[in-house]
Amino acid sequence: MMGRGIDEQGRRKGPWTPEEDRLLSEYVSLNGEGRWSSVSRCSGLNRSGKSCRLRWVNYLRPGLKRGQITPQEEAIIIELHALWGNKWSTIAGYLPGRTDNEIKNYWRTHFKKKDKSSRKQEKRKALILKHQQQQQLEAGEMKMVNTIDHFKMHEAQEMYFMYHNLEDQCSPVMTEDAASWADFVVEDYYGLWGGLWNLDDHPPG
Repeated sequence: MMGRGIDEQGRRKGPWTPEEDRLLSEYVSLNGEGRWSSVSRCSGLNRSGKSCRLRWVNYLRPGLKRGQITPQEEAIIIELHALWGNKWSTIAGYLPGRTDNEIKNYWRTHFKKKDKSSRKQEKRKALILKHQQQQQLEAGEMKMVNTIDHFKMHEAQEMYFMYHNLEDQCSPVMTEDAASWADFVVEDYYGLWGGLWNLDDHPPG
C-alpha cells in the first residue's frame, strides 16, 4: 500500500513546498518549458512531469496575473466560451497572465450555477406557458360546446313553435275538409239509394 501523499510510482503528491518551487523554477530557467518528463530526473524533484507542468503554468511562470477576474476579462470569457465551449487553454491565450485552470475554475464557480438556475427558470416558464395554453384551449372548447348547445336549444324552440303554429293553422282547415267530405258522402249515399227507389216507382212501359 502506498503511503499518504505518494503515488503508485513513489512520487510525491499534495501541496508544493517553497523548496520544490525553487527547484522547479531553477530547472525551467536552465532548460526551458516543455521538458516535463525529465524534470524528476534532472531537478531532484520527486514529482511527476504532469504535476511539474501544472505547477509552473498555473503558479510559477513569469507574467501570471494575480487577483480577481476583471469585468473586461469576464466579458471576454463569456464571448469566447460561447464560440468554443470548454476550450480553456484556447481562451486563456486571449487573456494574458491568466491560466486555463484559473479560467475554468472561474467559469464553474460564477457561471455554471447561473446557467443551471437560468435553465430551471426557463423550464418553469415553459411549464407555466403550457398550463396557460391548456387552460385557454379547455375554455375555448367549453365555450364552443355551450355555443352548440345554445344553438341546438334555439333551433329546437324554433321548430317547436313552427310546428305548433302549423298545427293550429291546419286544424280548422282539416276539420272543415273532413266535414265537407262527410256531407258529400251522406248526400251521395242518399242520392244513390233514392234513385234506386225511384226506379221501382216507374216500371218500364
